[in-house]
Amino acid sequence: MMKFAIRFHSKSGNTRLLADAISEVLDVPAYDISHRLTEDVDVLFFGSGVYGCALDPGVVSFISDIDVKVGEFVNFCTTGMMTSNYDLIRDVLSTTGIALSDREFHCPGSFVGLNEGRPNENDIADVKIFVNDFLD
Repeated sequence: MMKFAIRFHSKSGNTRLLADAISEVLDVPAYDISHRLTEDVDVLFFGSGVYGCALDPGVVSFISDIDVKVGEFVNFCTTGMMTSNYDLIRDVLSTTGIALSDREFHCPGSFVGLNEGRPNENDIADVKIFVNDFLD
């Protein structure tokens, strides 16, 4: 049986909504990045946003400091203006030896009058479909 973990960073609560939905599908708790990984996992679902066209320094530190085996890193994100943070995550992971899945989930997040109400019910349903498809 595969071992999963979910970690996220969310300043506005948008990415937390996705993490909680993923948690429902996998039946594992979603923790913010103040909770380090303490054991090896087959798949880490990791969520964050983009702040000033960059990753939050805490996200970079969390990823850089992973000291357990992670079989695959699956990115999910919400952003106000960018389409994804995948390339930013890939750049940080490139120094760790952790494999980044080519599959990711992204949806808009509410940000300063943009994307009001996002993620919405459809986004939550879509992330659940994404996780179930990943498991198949």
